[in-house]
Amino acid sequence: MSKHIEALTDQVFTFVSELYAYGVREVVISPGSRSTPLAIAIEAHPLMKSWVHPDERSAAFFALGLIKGSEKPVAILCTSGSAAANYTAAVSESQLSHLPLIVLTSDRPHELRGIGAPQAINQTNMFENFVNYQFDLPIADSGDTANHMIQTIQFQMQKASQYLFGPHRGPIHFNLPFREPLTPDLDKDYLLTTETKQLPHYQKTTSLDNILNIVQKRKGLIIVGDTQHQDVTQVLTYSTIHDVPILADPLSQLRKEHHPNVVTTYDLLYRSGLDVDPDFIIRVGKPVISKKLNQWLKQTDAFQILVQNNDVPDAFPIPPSISFEMSANDFFRQLSETATVERKRWLEKWQTLEKQAQVEVKDYIKSATDEAAFVGNVLDKLTNEDALFVSNSMPIRDIDNLFMTCEANIYANRGANGIDGVISTALGMAVHKKTTLLIGDLAFYHDMNGLLMSKLNDISLNIILLNNDGGGIFSYLPQKDAADQYFERLFGTPTGLNFEHTALLYDFTFERFESIESFKYAALSNFGAHIYEIITDRQDNLEQHQKLYKKLSDIINVTL
Repeated sequence: MSKHIEALTDQVFTFVSELYAYGVREVVISPGSRSTPLAIAIEAHPLMKSWVHPDERSAAFFALGLIKGSEKPVAILCTSGSAAANYTAAVSESQLSHLPLIVLTSDRPHELRGIGAPQAINQTNMFENFVNYQFDLPIADSGDTANHMIQTIQFQMQKASQYLFGPHRGPIHFNLPFREPLTPDLDKDYLLTTETKQLPHYQKTTSLDNILNIVQKRKGLIIVGDTQHQDVTQVLTYSTIHDVPILADPLSQLRKEHHPNVVTTYDLLYRSGLDVDPDFIIRVGKPVISKKLNQWLKQTDAFQILVQNNDVPDAFPIPPSISFEMSANDFFRQLSETATVERKRWLEKWQTLEKQAQVEVKDYIKSATDEAAFVGNVLDKLTNEDALFVSNSMPIRDIDNLFMTCEANIYANRGANGIDGVISTALGMAVHKKTTLLIGDLAFYHDMNGLLMSKLNDISLNIILLNNDGGGIFSYLPQKDAADQYFERLFGTPTGLNFEHTALLYDFTFERFESIESFKYAALSNFGAHIYEIITDRQDNLEQHQKLYKKLSDIINVTL
């Protein structure tokens, strides 16, 4: 065995063992030649699960779904060149969503960089705008001692591990140049260890003394956004003791608790003219989906407190008056020790509005025939054993408005809020959870390649495909009226695609619904891969939504 192969084997087997030691159990591999050493090492590891996806963009989003479903760090591996560039969209999403994605890009050796060699681009620091940590590993060759190479890998993994857990969580990037020959010595598989290491433990306490005089005022609100599926039950406890209303985003997972203090219809209420004047607002987690609520947060004079368990707080939509880097449960446990303030009437007004608005929404779902009515029926079909992954654009906004009594867990890619990689993320999550995907036709088209993972790996997924032949959300924006003559070509973008052919290509069953009555009685499958296409009309969706907003404005006859 040559000294090069020996050094290469030591390098990649040690590297994969370090990944395992720091909690990585799954790796998504996109095939390629230059990534051969690491791909073989991953495949040879006795306890590492590998997934193979030929499309790097979809593969990276599939990994995000695995992270969401397993709550563990996941690695992705590709060959050199433009393959790595296809990871960019998912890497940016993982940073903004604080997901521990480990990006492994194989590279040409240094002597082949910058001279026109095939499949060679500048991969050093190529994700620097989107990763929390990056390192270009030295090449393994006969000039490197085994001890030096192993020490380098172990040191860099130790440094990077702080970004896999806790408040600093986010993506990391290792660029690994490999020189030919590329096949490691499989007789040395004893180097692939299954030892685990002590993971970092983070605990930060902050005194709340400087806000006690604020939170003891009469009119307070708690607004809970995406909490990354962390336990935030102390929010409910505090709300119960201190009579503070909770405006709960669907990604907070608090709506399914059916707590009497949780308000679910606030987006519709704000759209319909709700006017409130609280003394203080406690914002928990990431920003909410509701554009109307975010606009109001920018305008209110209330004292705003931000509570997030990450080291770089999200200031959007407006920098808070004060922020706390701690878990929501720790924050509200400490805050519960404050004196009680009389807030019964304030809370009761919110509860009354919520009950009235829910009646209107439920009546709307029963009588309407637009896209939202179909979404309401989807929610009725789900149970507390279901995970609903929701695409961005109109689907997540309809869920925000209509998710009131459903008990499913809601997931979405709300970091960069893009429509790319949605199918792949949902399929990755479906590996670990019973999942239904709610998606529009443009987002579905954008990631049709992702469906291959279901076909190759027999992953069960129900897809609710809302087909209004274009970008439905743009009908709600000023562009619809201000640039009507250009609207369809630039924003509506109808494609006229027949997705029944897509289902046939990727071994999904297919069923099309053109009326709400036929869909009401359809049952979603408990296993297998299925596409349920729902045909809707963009203009009809807009008009029926406007009628709902008008109904709700009629019940808002008081200023809180």
